[in-house]
Amino acid sequence: MMRWMYRRCWLPIYRRLALHYIRRERRFRFGGLRLTIPPGVFHPGVFFSTPIFLRYLETIDLQDKKILDIGTGSGVMALFAARKGARAAALDIHPLAVETARRNAATLQLQLAVWQSDLFDALPAQQFDYVLINPPYYPRTPETDAERAFFAGENLEYFEKLFHQLPDYIHAGSRIWMILSEDCHLEKIQEIAGRNGFSFSLVYQKYRWGERFEIWSIQHA
Repeated sequence: MMRWMYRRCWLPIYRRLALHYIRRERRFRFGGLRLTIPPGVFHPGVFFSTPIFLRYLETIDLQDKKILDIGTGSGVMALFAARKGARAAALDIHPLAVETARRNAATLQLQLAVWQSDLFDALPAQQFDYVLINPPYYPRTPETDAERAFFAGENLEYFEKLFHQLPDYIHAGSRIWMILSEDCHLEKIQEIAGRNGFSFSLVYQKYRWGERFEIWSIQHA
């Protein structure tokens, strides 16, 4: 009953407050990182998925791993990986997100390669040890660059493209993690992944204010 009340009553209110909050430049802190988040860039502290993903990554040895953060936003996950000794790279389709990630990397004096790219379109050919994905998953066509952080296309075209391109950027030992909410169309996403030779294994889940978030390990046949 309590979870139902959170989801039905509190979450819609929280989301309206969050959208109001991020109309101004804000800060985010995690694990010794201090980042600046301008309006229009996904704020990792306001939306629950990123802190949950970061807590999971705290348990992973990232030293000397070549890591790609897809849809990096402020750059926080890639920069967290870099701080833990990874050779970090990131991409985002949103020009302001790319600029923000680069600026945060410079401020923190961390090495981070960032590309402006629609998924892998502009990424040079290479392979990564670890791939981190905090994707959009609501089935709607984004109308602005900022909305691409939330909307994956009417028919989840984002995932069609992701899983079609991803095999060219991984090797046999690569590990891929994706965080999703119970609000997503998980069966459809897994169906798309399966057509491209990928399978899902649940490795972590966490409830935050009545919403369940799940981290999936994704394997390629």
